[in-house]
Parts: sequence; C-alpha cells; structure tokens
Amino acid sequence: MDTDDDHSDFEPRALTEFTGDYFGNYDEEDFDQFMESDDEPGDGDGDGDGDGDGDGDGDIVAAHDAEFERGWEFPAGPIPPDIDSDDSEDAVLQPQSRHAERQQAEAPLGQCPTIEEFSRRGAGAPLHCAGTTAFKSYKDKLPDSDNKWAPFTSRIDYEVAKWAKLRGASSTAFSDLLAIDGLYDALGLSYRNSHELNQIIDRKLPCRRPRFKHEEIIVANEAFDVYSRDIMECVKALYSDPDFSPHLIHAPERHYADPDKTVRMYHDLHTGKWWWSTQASDHTYICTGATVIPIILSSDKTQVTMFRNKSAYPVYMTIGNIPKEIRRKPSRQAWILLAYLPTAKLEHITNKAARRRTSTNLFHACLRHILEPLRVPGEDGIAMASGDGVVRQGHPILACYSADYPEQLLTTGIKSGECPKCDVPRDELGSPDIPVKLRDLAAILAALSLVDEDYGMWTRACQECGIKPVFKPFWEELPHANIFQSITPDVLHQLYQGIIKHLIEWIKEAYGEAEIDARSRRLPPNHNIRLFMKGISGLSRVSGTEHDQICRFLLGIIIDIRLPGNFDSGRLIRAARAILDFLYLAQYPCHTDQTLALLTEALTRFHDNKSIFVDLGIRTTFNLPKLHFFRHYVHMIKQYGTTDNYNTEYTERLHIDLAKDAYRATNHKDEYTQMTLWLERREKMLWHSNFIQWRLAGDPLPQDRLPPDMDYRRSIKMTKHPTIRRVPLESVVRDYGATFFTEALARYVVRTNQPGLSPVQLEQEASHVILPFQTVATFHRVKFHAINAHGHRDSTVTVDSVHCQPPRKDKRKQIVPARFDTVLVNEDGGGTTGVDGYRVAQVRIIFTLTSQATAALFRTPGILPTHFAYVEWFTPFGQPEANHGLYKVSRLIRNGERLASIIDVSDIRRSVHLIPKFGPVAPREWTSSTVLELCSTFFVNSFSDRHAYLTII
Repeated sequence: MDTDDDHSDFEPRALTEFTGDYFGNYDEEDFDQFMESDDEPGDGDGDGDGDGDGDGDGDIVAAHDAEFERGWEFPAGPIPPDIDSDDSEDAVLQPQSRHAERQQAEAPLGQCPTIEEFSRRGAGAPLHCAGTTAFKSYKDKLPDSDNKWAPFTSRIDYEVAKWAKLRGASSTAFSDLLAIDGLYDALGLSYRNSHELNQIIDRKLPCRRPRFKHEEIIVANEAFDVYSRDIMECVKALYSDPDFSPHLIHAPERHYADPDKTVRMYHDLHTGKWWWSTQASDHTYICTGATVIPIILSSDKTQVTMFRNKSAYPVYMTIGNIPKEIRRKPSRQAWILLAYLPTAKLEHITNKAARRRTSTNLFHACLRHILEPLRVPGEDGIAMASGDGVVRQGHPILACYSADYPEQLLTTGIKSGECPKCDVPRDELGSPDIPVKLRDLAAILAALSLVDEDYGMWTRACQECGIKPVFKPFWEELPHANIFQSITPDVLHQLYQGIIKHLIEWIKEAYGEAEIDARSRRLPPNHNIRLFMKGISGLSRVSGTEHDQICRFLLGIIIDIRLPGNFDSGRLIRAARAILDFLYLAQYPCHTDQTLALLTEALTRFHDNKSIFVDLGIRTTFNLPKLHFFRHYVHMIKQYGTTDNYNTEYTERLHIDLAKDAYRATNHKDEYTQMTLWLERREKMLWHSNFIQWRLAGDPLPQDRLPPDMDYRRSIKMTKHPTIRRVPLESVVRDYGATFFTEALARYVVRTNQPGLSPVQLEQEASHVILPFQTVATFHRVKFHAINAHGHRDSTVTVDSVHCQPPRKDKRKQIVPARFDTVLVNEDGGGTTGVDGYRVAQVRIIFTLTSQATAALFRTPGILPTHFAYVEWFTPFGQPEANHGLYKVSRLIRNGERLASIIDVSDIRRSVHLIPKFGPVAPREWTSSTVLELCSTFFVNSFSDRHAYLTII
C-alpha cells in the first residue's frame, strides 16, 4: 500500500446532500487493528494499475463467459397459468422448525468431546521398546551415514534426484538434460543419466515398503499374471512409518457431545462401534493388551489411456489406526498400492454366463491369495513396531471395503439389482418401511462350504442364501470379517454419480431443458459456483465433480418454475431439498446421534414427496439399489465413523498417481513390470525425502489430537499491496458504482469519532466533514483461508474469495464485465452458525486510507482497521421460505436509492451466493454479469459449498 502520496495539491471536496444511510451497531471492538499479511505467490506489487491479485487468467475466463452470455439460446416459452398451492400450514412451518432443529443438533459439532477410553484388557498397551526408531534404523543402513545427504553427495545432488523422480519429465528427457555440455560438472552430480540415478536408488536406498512380486494365478486351467505385495509387510510399513507414529490410534474410544455421555459422537474410525465391539468381544479371541489394526481395502478398474482402451485394476489398502485427516491426503502416502489384478476380458469364453462366472472366480482367487497372510496374524496377533520403536501386539482385521456398486456386487457375490448388504427383495428396494438387516453370514458360509461336497447342493444352497455360487470367496476364511458389514457407503458413486444424477435428469424432464439451461446461464458469479454458460442439458459423460457443481445451485433455479399439467411444484421442490440435505449431511466430518437423526429425517422427506415423479410420468418405481443404500448410512456411520473414512473419492484420486502416471512412465511394453519398478523407486524417494527432513529438523514435537474439525472458522487474507494505488473519487463513483462513497465515508468518520450521536446529529456532523484526498488505493479481491481446530491457518488453499472489479479488458483486449460479489456481513454479534446478527450486502469497493488521511479524519487512528469496504445492503433475514427452506432477501431501498455503508473488511464473514427470483420464466435480458443489478429479489444459496450449508442455517 502506498503511504507516501502527496496530498498538498488536493482541494477540499464538499459533500452533497444524501437522504439515507444504513449503519450496523458498531462497538469499540469492531475497530481492532486488522494486520497485513505477507504476500502469497501471485500477489502483485501494486505498481501502477497492475492487478495485485494475479487474476490475468481469471480475466480470460470471465471474458470467455461473457461471449457465451451473448450467444443464441432457446427463446422463452409462454408463462403458464398460476395455480393454487396445496401447501398446508404445516408445510409452511416445516422449514423454520427444521432450521431450529438443525442448529440445536449441530451445536456440539467441532467442540472437544467427552472421551470414554477403552479400559478392558489394556487395549493398545506396549509390549516393549525396540530400542531404535524407524529413522535411526534407516540411517544405519545408508552408506556414509555421517553425510546427511547420503547416498547423494550434496544437497544439489539430492534435490535434482528428488525432482527427477517426483516432479521431472521422462527418463529420456532427464538423461538428455544431463547430457548438456558442462551441466553435470557445474552441478557436481553423482550420476550422468537416468540409468545411473536408478542404480543409486535401487542399490543404496533401503526399502521401507515391500517390493512387488509377479505370480501366476490358475483359474479354469488358465494362468493369469498378478503383481502384488505381501499385505502383512504393507501393514507393517504403514504402522512403522515415523511420519504417522505421533498420530497412530491404538485403542477404540467412545466420544460424547455432552459431559453426561448421553449423545454419542462419531468421526474417526476408532470412535465407531465396530472397533469397540471387536476389541471387547469374547468371540474374537483378541488377547489382553492387543491392538486391533483395521484394514481398509479398495479396488476399482480404471482406464490408463484415452484412446487405446488400456485399463489397470489396482487394489489399495490402508489402516484405520492412521487418522482420516492423514489418510485422505494423497501427499501423506497413507495408502499403499497392494496389487494390480488381471484385466483379461476373457473374450475366448463365448458364453456370457460362463465368462462372468470365470471373471468373478478370478477376482476372488487373486484376492484370496493376496489376503492369505492376514489369516494367522488376525487370529493370533503379531508383534508390530511403530515408527517410534514401541512394539505392540497387533491383530490385522478386515474392517472396510470401499468400492462402487459393480465392485460391491463382485466382492460380495450378490446379483445385480440387489443390495450388497441386506436381503431386502429387489422389488422392495424403494420402500422406506420394510425392515433391513444384514445378510446372514453364518448361513452363507455354511452354503459356501458345500463346494467340495456336492456341486448341485452347493449351487442350490447359494441360491437360497441369495448369493452367486462363487468358488471360495476371498473373505470366507478371514478372521473376524463380515464382508456384508464391511461394504461401506460410497458418496461419489451412490450420491453424486447415482441419485444426484437421476435427480438432475428427473428435473430436466419435469421442467424442460430449455428453461433449466436459461436459468443456469444467468446465475451471478461466486468463488464456489461454476457457471455453466452453455447450460447443463448438453453435458456428456458428466463427472462426479460436475454433479457436485450442479448441486450447488440446483434447488435455487427450480423454485419458481411451474410444472405442466397443473401439478403443484411444492412436492418436487421438497423432494429435491430432501436429497440435497441428505447429500450434505452425509458428508459431515463429524456426526452425533442428533445429526444422524437429521439424516434419517431428510430421507423420510424424500420418500414422502417422491410420488410427484410418478404423477408426472417420469418414474414408475424407485427400486434403485443406490437409493436403498441410503438406509444403511446411519448404521454404517455409527459402526465405522463418518463417510470421509472410506469415501471412494480418495482412492479415485490414487488412480492418477499409482496407475495412470505409472503407465505413462513406461514404454507400453510389458508395462506392469515397469510400472511396479517405477512405483518402488518413487516410494523410496518419498521415504528418503521424509528422512532428510527428519535429519535436518529432528524429531517432531508431540501433538495433541485434534478435535473433530467442522471447518467453521475462516481467516481473511489481503494482498500486501493494493490492486490499484490511486483511484480518483470520480472513478470510484463511475466505475465501481459506489454512488454515495464520500457521504458514507463521512458518516463512518463521524460515527467512529462520536459514537453516541442521534441520527439527526450524525447527519449534521457528517455534512461538515471534508475529505483530505482525491484518490484511494483499492483492492479487487479478498481471500479466505480455513483455520483448523488448533487455530492454524492453511494458507496454501483459498477456500473462498470476494471480487469487486470494474469493467476492464483482458490480455486479448476483450471486455471483461464488472463483478461485485455479495457477502455475509457480521452486523451485530453474529455467531458461528445461523443468520442472527448477519446481513447480506454487495461489495462495491475495498480500499485503504493513507496514514495522513487517517490521522486527519479520526481522533484515535491507532485502533482503526486498515481495510474498508463500501457495501450496498439487502433486507434483513426473515424466516426461511416454505418448501425449499431458503431465505429471501431484496435490495434495501430508501427514497429510491440503495442504502450503503462503509464497513470494516474484517466484518465480512464469507462470500454469499444469491440466486435470482426468476419467476415462472427467466427474463432473457438478464445475464450472469448483470443479474445482480437487474433483479431485485434473491434467494440466499446455502448449498454453494459445505461451509455455507453448515453456517447459513
């Protein structure tokens, strides 16, 4: 920010008469000093008119979107006749009561729980200490252990090797780089090409994760290649990783939301009932002091090429002793690639039934072989040393199997169209009332045991139990495992790629694609909203991410559309709201018994209103396995913790690192041998990198376990320098639309200096304020970072932002429309959740004052904020609307003018997305860039992101 401006040539500027202003109840603490933060990558230096927010690429995207605003679209249809609503008084009151119920249920979330530790049998008790830690043992195996960069000769030698294996180009390109004359000598490297580097990694870096083995599995007299690792060595590698040892969980716990221990809380896997019951059961024969090691498996076939139809079939594993906050981050390497299964299509088997049966038996034969090492340790236990050298008695037990629906059927042996967990008949899957219970594992195991006695009896027994006659499924002899219990909810495929996909199609069929597309094109921009400027009906091969993005505005765009056939839209809106509530609640990182009741209630609301799709002729039944699985969510969260413990979204991300990138690193001949070797070298370098960090920094300090993180808190990050140093006041009014900027600033000055004045006195005093400047420094963007439960800010991720930019031209000289975002302002004592004390406003300009101007205007300049915002207000929050439960706000107008104020930027809680009240047909003259100016009434979008759903209640 420029603080050396010369104001000596400024002429005092008289204030024009202004009829109204809106002020919040400002207290002294509202003016605490707002400290500047350090620059981030991409922050500008503020010189001249350069954008200090690094939005060059964003300008190109915005200009591109503006071109589509002017593109052709279907003309608006006729406005349907109005109909009488069948909403009852109870329906109108439901959103209010639901909001109050939600706020009460969610109050304990994110707070430190009351913990009941598992005290029986000394669970997780150490046996002894190994006498050395994993890092020290690793150091002893290195050549020249006194050299902290060993086996590399120097820091440069190590950093180049790390870049080549983790970030670099192909082996050939790296060899060509080092072949540049003089480069090898200038850098002082110990290798001249990729081959020599690989030899150093292979021969001199110790293995901390097991190597892959190439074996053949015989099924139906045919040999199939399997590349796998010893699963017990994988378990030991994860358990002994010193990067995880400060965080490892060795015993189950019961967490409660209240001191009286009446309301259970569920988040990490150890807070669920499965671990506690497994540890406590007299039938599991887990010895005194033992540590349960929950095994989490995931398998999924994936394409590794775009055009050649080449696929890989990876199996991943992790352990539940590692907290989910670590497991869900690919960079922490908490998942291990366990195996590549055969991908043979078996096209030589012409009979489809026989081909499917052989494929199923092949899958189970491979996994049975891979998981065989778990049998004895799972029953008898095995000594396991963690990274800090402490040895415990571990029992590795299959806990969760994370997979999509086809993979769930393959794993359990259940027929397509049925539930892989329970025995509800397929023609009753849509019923919300029929009781659900897990399949009878004992009966199924008894049926499977007949395979060696009588083939006909075996097939009939399997059919009676409701499973396919699978030859020795891999889970048959695993100790303490119940595969039907282990199948977990799958948010990605069951929700986003399942019922949400269906819901979007049903809505397009009900209301018409043209109107849905027209509304999608006219939404105002927001950090958390993707604008579909071509609409959503033309999308093909829609991903889970795109379904997530559509969900964020789906409810808001259907509010005013009228259904054909004089059907009232209330039931459809309530059904859509119920599904979206279920979607967002199901992804909470922490649950209590009360919030799980909200999940059940949301599903009940959908079933109560789903008949509208039958009446419209869109559906005849709802016997959808993915919809039926919703009934298992509450039970599974209570058993294994929240869904982010086992979401397939995380393992889908692993496909990129451990399958697709691995394949691209090969010459596509005998690829699996090269892929596994590439992965082993990569893992060695990653482990060695962690070792180097330990050697430089020493052992990490002990860390307290974090309470469940609900992501409530945010911190504001401003760039160190303004986007534009000097914006004339005339431009503030003309380009930024801050019509009453000088008048509002004068009132802010008076109210700050004399807080006890009446409105009349305030107006009189403000009319005498003369501003000692003619330009202000402006900022075009405010960033928000998340704050974790320890109060640490993650500055690497921008979770929200607010834009306030006038029209401009991008690098291609294309016009970029103005953008002035709407925000949620803490007007008077707003809390962590709820809208009490908050109000919606549109930010027109964010600015700072020079130290000279601050000293001239304010009596106590030392306690003032450093960043201010000129905002235009919307009406206060009322009660949520019926059916959809969203709040409705309008522009706050007095005497024909928008009411505006100057506020402290730190009073901005977050951005807020407003969905226009389109009416029966969206006005075609509205565009995404003008709708905030042309429309007067909006709905506050509480689905724009999960933070909004948590807080705007």
